[in-house]
Amino acid sequence: MEALKKIDEIVAKILKAVVVALCGGIAFILMLRVFMRFTPVTFAMTWSDEIVEWMMAYMIFLTSALIMRDGQHFQVDLLQEKFKGTMFVRVLNFLIAIINLVFFCVFLRYALDLFNKANQKTPILRQPVQIAYASIVIGTALITVYCVRDLVVRGVKMVKGEDAFAKKEDADVTANAGEKTE
Repeated sequence: MEALKKIDEIVAKILKAVVVALCGGIAFILMLRVFMRFTPVTFAMTWSDEIVEWMMAYMIFLTSALIMRDGQHFQVDLLQEKFKGTMFVRVLNFLIAIINLVFFCVFLRYALDLFNKANQKTPILRQPVQIAYASIVIGTALITVYCVRDLVVRGVKMVKGEDAFAKKEDADVTANAGEKTE
């Protein structure tokens, strides 16, 4: 279990670094484009549109995986708050984890279909569109892994009779893959 936690921490650090780099790269390219408009230097930056699109796609899907990892996604917790500490909430959280897993498995299947069927090239750089579509597959695969982890953690919590991170302050349980928080 400790090895999985260590791998998760390493993957999260890499994802955060990549997301920050992508965000910085997008900002740099867009600022460069604006700067180039107001200078006498003539340098064609038509390529930048496609690069920014790819970077944005990867940034969005990798950030989504990080959000799922940390349990920071938007959620309506009306029932969890109303019935806090009851078996109903533990079962509800477990069912939500199942629904999440099923949804992202289906999403991953269609993402793979889209990726595999894409045979076009981008209009400017003439690169395969699969470069951009891979962001959907990678992000969704990571989210699916975190959904499996959440399902296991919530299942164990349900069986043990413990609350399973229904609120943000309990999200450390998700990040620590089942460790209790203080």
